[in-house]
Amino acid sequence: MFKRNWIFILFLVILILITYANSLNNAFLSDDLAEIVNNPKVGDLSSIFTRPFGFIRLIVYWAAYHIGGLNPAVFRFTNFLFHIGSTITIFFILVKLYRSRLIAFLAAAIFAVHPAFAEAVVWISGGMYPQYSFFLLLSFYFYISSEKKALFYWASVVFFLFSFMSHPVMPAGLFLIFPLYDLCFGNLKKHWIKSIPFLLILVAYIFINLGALSERESTLQTVHYQERGVDNIFIIIPIALSSYFELIFWPQTLTLYHSELFFNTYIFILRASVTLLFFAAAIFAFFKNKSIFFWLAFFFLALSPTLTPFRLNWIMAERYLYLASLGIIIPFVLLLKKVYKLSDKFKMVVLVLSIIIISLLSIRTIFRNIDWKNEDNLWIATGKTSPSSPNTHNNLGDVYGRWGDKQRSLQEFLYAIQLKEDYADAYHNAGNVYKELGQNDKALEYYQKAASLSPVLWQSYQNMAAIYFEMQQYDKAIEAIQKGISINPKNPNILSNLGVIYLTMNDKEKAKEIFMQVLTMDPQNQYARAGLIEANK
Repeated sequence: MFKRNWIFILFLVILILITYANSLNNAFLSDDLAEIVNNPKVGDLSSIFTRPFGFIRLIVYWAAYHIGGLNPAVFRFTNFLFHIGSTITIFFILVKLYRSRLIAFLAAAIFAVHPAFAEAVVWISGGMYPQYSFFLLLSFYFYISSEKKALFYWASVVFFLFSFMSHPVMPAGLFLIFPLYDLCFGNLKKHWIKSIPFLLILVAYIFINLGALSERESTLQTVHYQERGVDNIFIIIPIALSSYFELIFWPQTLTLYHSELFFNTYIFILRASVTLLFFAAAIFAFFKNKSIFFWLAFFFLALSPTLTPFRLNWIMAERYLYLASLGIIIPFVLLLKKVYKLSDKFKMVVLVLSIIIISLLSIRTIFRNIDWKNEDNLWIATGKTSPSSPNTHNNLGDVYGRWGDKQRSLQEFLYAIQLKEDYADAYHNAGNVYKELGQNDKALEYYQKAASLSPVLWQSYQNMAAIYFEMQQYDKAIEAIQKGISINPKNPNILSNLGVIYLTMNDKEKAKEIFMQVLTMDPQNQYARAGLIEANK
């Protein structure tokens, strides 16, 4: 397959590298900081086997760390490799299914450069989407090749397992593509038993990950402040699917937070009509064109883990669309092929149109890569596209704070609170600005509010203690710092601060006891060493 099609493969690889070249040296962003930069175990293999579903992603991080340290270019290049692998596998699948290099190349080229996928390719934390997609596409390729070689069937099963080991959620709906393929392209009655291993892997995934659901829900509530509840699926699905159609065909509004998903009645009816039209087209295709039906079903199945009424994910996200997009791109290309066959005149029209589409998509992606260059670019761009997201304004507050514009920083944090009254992080950050402005009373008020809203914000208690310490209200400082320690007992620095308070109060015995405790936890802690020397004088 490589030998016969190397020129197409080479062109696709070059197309991807040109399109994404300006993003290689982008900074670590958003979740990258917690998962990689501030993760002491990123280079440690011992934690990998605690996550059987998702652990391949940790291996990729481990390898990237040992190759280049905390170099974002190395981590991001692994995303490029999986995106290249996914694109080439798509080409191979379509050549095998349709015996047409034109269909295969056009679909793969559109997929290679589509700007809606920049989030999954350029954002290091989004790389699990190209990764799971690569393994799932490999699984599907080997499945459709397995009639002549039984070994290919077992390779398909293994790669399906690898897709779950890359992302613990997104492959869940796609075990159905195997019986669906036999229904549309082969013989389901003869081959249905081949789907059983894929079903067993899915069942194992569900069993192992049931316990993680409560943790996921807790994380969304405490870190992302997503409210608990159950949404109306008849509202969620039309909004999500119609928004994805818009992203595929007109990728103008690209953003990390798709918060602008509130529509008046007439716009919602229009979006619901588009969604109903999609399902009607799928039903019609089932009877008239099984190939089109397969891809439309693929689109829905790939998104199905995110289209639930339970608030365990965002309503929509560009990274969710990465693999699902094939369900729309491929029928579009099949339609172009029909037009291409009409006459020589139409052949030229299709070729020119294809070049224009691929070129414009690539240019849009290159500009989108700039938005992902650093924290400032990302949040300024997100502020323009997601103005009603409190997360956006909280992050913009950080941006203006880094720029030294304290008043505008405070304004953004207060606006984030206005949008979401229980936004603990924004209260904490506003407290930081008030503290920097010398308004300690206001700072205390906002820290106290943040701490009351979030059970994990030990930083608010630490900062309250610092203010009380400056005011020489040592009892209140001790009370605040102890609350912080109860939340984060393994943090040696906050414990050292308690030692400093006792040392300032001239309670040297208590200070020594605490500094010794810190050095037991962290023998190299310089603050505790210095404090212990002072306490022994």
